[in-house]
Amino acid sequence: MSENKKELISIPLDIPEVEVLQTEITSRGDFVITVKSKVGHAICGQWGKQTTEFHCYDWMIQLRHLPILGRAVYIRLRPQRYRCPYCADKPTITQQLSWYKQGAQATKADEQYLLLQLVNSTIEDVSCKEKLGYEAVIGVIDRHISQKVDWEEYEQIEVLGLDEIALKKGHRDFVVIVTLRDSQARVSVLAELGDRKKETVKKFLWSIPERLKQTIRTVCTDMYDGFINAVKEELGGVTVVADRFHVAKKYRACAAELRKKETRRLKKELSPEEDKQIKGAMWPFRKKAEDLSKEEKELLARLFMRAAELSKAYK
Repeated sequence: MSENKKELISIPLDIPEVEVLQTEITSRGDFVITVKSKVGHAICGQWGKQTTEFHCYDWMIQLRHLPILGRAVYIRLRPQRYRCPYCADKPTITQQLSWYKQGAQATKADEQYLLLQLVNSTIEDVSCKEKLGYEAVIGVIDRHISQKVDWEEYEQIEVLGLDEIALKKGHRDFVVIVTLRDSQARVSVLAELGDRKKETVKKFLWSIPERLKQTIRTVCTDMYDGFINAVKEELGGVTVVADRFHVAKKYRACAAELRKKETRRLKKELSPEEDKQIKGAMWPFRKKAEDLSKEEKELLARLFMRAAELSKAYK
C-alpha cells in the first residue's frame, strides 16, 4: 500500500435492521454512516397491525452513535413512512426501529454508553468529555427515568450496582443509576431513579421479580447508609460490597492530608538546599508506582527518606 493511503479496518455496526449505504469522515474527523432500513413494514399505533403499503421517505435524521477510536460517530437515516389501510382516514405512519427512539438525538446504544459514563461522575463532566450539551445529557436521563424495567428481558443479574450521580458539581441534587453485571461480565443500565432516598431505592428493589432476586449474589454501592440498609431490608443475605471508587477516594484524601502535613514539617526542618531536592514531589505522589518515570521514582525516594510515614501511606 502506498504511503499516501491510510490503512483501513472493518468494524461491525451491529444494527441488523439496516443496510450501510455510505461512510464518510468529516473535516473534524467524525464518522458519518448513512444507512437504510431493511424492515419492510410499520406498525399502526391505533390497531397494532402491520402495514406494508409504503408511502415515502421522511426527512433525513442524524443520530449520535457509539464512538470509534476516540472519534464521534453519527448515523444518518431517512425514516420510511407507510400508509395505514386499517384506519378510516388512511393516515401515514413513520416506521419505528428498535435501535433508536423517535425524537431522540442518539441511538439507544449510545444513550446506554452515556449513562455508564455518568457513574461516579457528574452531568457537567460527561457533557464536557463527550462534547454534548448539558440539556442533551439531561434528556437521556429523563427518557430512562420515565421508563419501567421490562424484567422479561433478563434471565439473571449476578451483580447489582447502585451509583449516585450529581446533576451539578457541588450541588446536593442526585439521581441514582442502577446497573447489572451478568455472568459474562457484561454491564448494562437497568434503571435510573429520580432521587437517592432510601425508600426510593427500596421500592425499586422490591419491584425485582423473585426469580431474579434469587440470582443476585452481590450489590456494589457507595458507603451511603440509605443504599446499604435498603439492600439489607429488601434483598436479605446478599453480599454488599463498597464501590472501590469511593473507598479509593477516602484513602487518597487521607494520604493527601498527610502529605500536606509532612510537607509543612519538612519546610521548617530542612535547609533550602535539602528542600529543593524534594520540590515537585506532589504530582509523582499522586501517580501509581508503575506509571512513574525514573526521575519521579528518584524524587519520591528522596522524599520518603525524610518522611517514613509518607512512604507507608503511599504503599
